[in-house]
Amino acid sequence: MAGKLFQTLASHNGTATPHRRGEARVRLHVPARLILLTGVQHCMLEDLSVTGAALIPKDALPVEGTAGILQCENIEAFGTVQWSRYGRCGLLFDERLPLASVISLRYFADAYENNERENFRARARAWVQGSTRHM
Repeated sequence: MAGKLFQTLASHNGTATPHRRGEARVRLHVPARLILLTGVQHCMLEDLSVTGAALIPKDALPVEGTAGILQCENIEAFGTVQWSRYGRCGLLFDERLPLASVISLRYFADAYENNERENFRARARAWVQGSTRHM
């Protein structure tokens, strides 16, 4: 299944479409950091491929052409902001990530989502029960 997830996306004639992603992406939605010359942006890593990522920055969007470092769990990748609009931005990596790192982050995202869901339930349960314990 992972092999199919990461097969190269190409147009009908077998060549990649210019200015479009050339690799399949995995949906993640996990916390990450984008380190820029102007400071650190906390963000959500929306999706990832071996060649780039889509981010949702917590604060202002970085300007197109800005260089930065994406950090998330076991991944640290240098790249350049290719687009920035509608509260999201796209980062093109300088070097391809190992496929194993992308798959590893997918497993982390699954565990993160389950953990967040359980934490939410515990907080809701404590609130309903009137517990003063902060979670």
